Amino acid sequence: MSPEGTGYRAKTRFARFFNLPELISIFKEAADIQTSDMLNLPVPEAEFINEVLKPSEEQQEMVSAFSERAEEVRAGLVNPTVDNMLKITNDGRKCALDQRLLNELLPDAEKSKVNTCVENAFQVWDEGKADRTTQLIFCDLSTPKGDGTFNVYDDVRNKLVARGIPKEEIAFIHEYNTETKKADLFAKVRAGQVRILMGSTPKLGAGTNVQDRLIALHHLDCPWKPSDVGRILRTFKIKKNVEVTDNGKIII
Repeated sequence: MSPEGTGYRAKTRFARFFNLPELISIFKEAADIQTSDMLNLPVPEAEFINEVLKPSEEQQEMVSAFSERAEEVRAGLVNPTVDNMLKITNDGRKCALDQRLLNELLPDAEKSKVNTCVENAFQVWDEGKADRTTQLIFCDLSTPKGDGTFNVYDDVRNKLVARGIPKEEIAFIHEYNTETKKADLFAKVRAGQVRILMGSTPKLGAGTNVQDRLIALHHLDCPWKPSDVGRILRTFKIKKNVEVTDNGKIII
């Protein structure tokens, strides 16, 4: 798939290793490999839910514009400091997440990733009131800046609060910028005092010890590495089956 998301282009890529068993044997001389099947650890069984969403009319027009921009960049008609493929790809990611990230004046699409995530997160929150189950929402783009500009984090929290979730039960990892503050936040999540925690993959990924009550995980935008998906699949105390959704990709 071309970077702008329209059409395909032929590319040469690495296909496979030769002599793979020999390579593995050499590697095992210096490494002790234990897979999850070999360890047989008690981890929850995940239910993966892919939310397939249709783009709004504005998003369809934006994708067409990305294609035109990409053709101009390839033809050398645009100064790289003005427009380039990296900028087009980044704008495409923003468009897929929420069209208002490219233009705050655009309407809030009813079936956007953000609104679908809000709907799903509220449902999980409501169903887990008795056990005070918790959720994680991952979003790498549009983190809160505190300058009054539109961002997905504040939009999600405001909509959840409007549905009836107490504001103190929703936290952003970005608001806890020291190890002491993070430890206090993680303790509140494990205790069920904070029931929805939002953060980016680097800040809320490896080393985050909040899994005791986790029942659902939402990815608003796809992380770059497969290992970053399914961080909820750890040993924890509340329920055997959990939900990992991918908002089109949205993962909850």
